[in-house]
Formats: sequence, structure tokens, C-alpha cells
Amino acid sequence: MKKRAKGGVKMAKLTAWLVTIIGVLLLLPLLGVLQLGTIGSGGTLDWLVAAGVLVIGIGKLMRNYKK
Repeated sequence: MKKRAKGGVKMAKLTAWLVTIIGVLLLLPLLGVLQLGTIGSGGTLDWLVAAGVLVIGIGKLMRNYKK
């Protein structure tokens, strides 16, 4: 794996955190915790999108903070 410039590492960490936060915000209304509204009707596709975004965000965080 190539080494990134210092600014690239910061941007990668910021992106990972933003994707994770978006995943959590997509998941919370489906769980009934927040009333932000859902993407669709609260069906299976909404759950898959929210879980997918959350998994991608957590994966990015793990990759960026792994030493």
C-alpha cells in the first residue's frame, strides 16, 4: 500500500467519520430513535442501504486507524 501525504491521511479520516455518521443517521429512524424520516418506506432496501453505509464507514475507520 502506498504511503499518503499527511493531508491525505487527515482527509481519509474525516471521510471515514462522515460516512460512519451518515450510516448511523440513516439507521436511527429505522430503529425508531429519531424522527428524521427514512429514505423510502422503511422497507428492506432502507435497512440494506443504512447497514451498507455504516459497514463501509466502520471499515474505513478501521483501515485508517490501524497501526
